[in-house]
Amino acid sequence: MKKSVFARIAAVALMAIAVLSGCKEQTPEEKIKAQTQDKVHALTADERQRAQINGKQFFEKEWKTPAGLERGALNECRPSDSNYNGLVTCTGMVPQITGGYKEVKRYCGYTPELVGCSDEDTVK
Repeated sequence: MKKSVFARIAAVALMAIAVLSGCKEQTPEEKIKAQTQDKVHALTADERQRAQINGKQFFEKEWKTPAGLERGALNECRPSDSNYNGLVTCTGMVPQITGGYKEVKRYCGYTPELVGCSDEDTVK
């Protein structure tokens, strides 16, 4: 009985050591290198602002519902998912005809050439 308890404690300790040794903090240089390898484009401040503006124009416009005109709301645009195609993923709440709101995902432009949002993550 003592052997099995000791074996279990040893196994848990070894697993904890393995997990902790694999979770080192990345330096900023390592993060940039990993993003470059994954073909992720880190947005500049201007690009991030353009994505926010495009997201707000889509989500926060007035939507026609049976109750009248209702505004949606932009939740967030994730600049970390940018992949050089000029679009980032934005989510927001859109009023529904049946009442209430629904969370919707759109791909919004962050370059001067791509204005607005699309329901597809591709540039035509």
